[in-house]
Amino acid sequence: MYLQNYIFPNPSNPYVFCCHYIHNYYSHIILFGFFIVLMVFISIFFYGSSFKFNMVRNDSRMIELFLQFLVINFLVVMAGPGFWLIQYQGRMFRDSELTLKVIGHQWYWSYEYGDSGKLCFDSFMKSLDDLFLGEFRLLDVDNRCVLPVNTNIGIYCTSSDVIHSFSVPKCFIKMDALNGLLTKVSCNFSCSGLYYGQCSEICGSNHSFMPIVLEVTSLECWKGWSLSYLLN
Repeated sequence: MYLQNYIFPNPSNPYVFCCHYIHNYYSHIILFGFFIVLMVFISIFFYGSSFKFNMVRNDSRMIELFLQFLVINFLVVMAGPGFWLIQYQGRMFRDSELTLKVIGHQWYWSYEYGDSGKLCFDSFMKSLDDLFLGEFRLLDVDNRCVLPVNTNIGIYCTSSDVIHSFSVPKCFIKMDALNGLLTKVSCNFSCSGLYYGQCSEICGSNHSFMPIVLEVTSLECWKGWSLSYLLN
């Protein structure tokens, strides 16, 4: 359990939880297939010259049909959860209650909420002189992207210049920001908190100074924050 939490952080939304489950599911299937292949190789190595093995080897059509049937079953069993996860993500994006547009610049991020774009701001990395106690160097920003909890959020990502990458590992969010194109993803946060990320595309000399901070709060706090931001 400790090793699993170290490799994959605690899921922040149901989609991440499903990805963790499918990862473990695929790992068991691959391990089972590995042991089958290993047993076949061991049998060939130790019993390849025996009389019984030669009789089975002569009937190669039955072995070929059995292996094809086994491979098809493996593919069906592995493809099922993946198709279900793709359908789940598409259904969640279709029923999105909030739209967030992320624009990558050299070298900062811009956020626009809703279709009207009235609530928009730029997010720059904090300098060392502006950091408070408990904030992270090279990761905290002056304007955090605030999002509500338990809300289907559709995130669109684009760029105004070169190729960027909007990446928040703990939320399983990684989108390429391309000039003239929109990439989209949906998410629904099940718990509040701070989620950090960075641009994971080498976009220039200040590539490492494009941090991302998602602050997930309750719906009431988010409405109060958005209203106060609009009034100011």
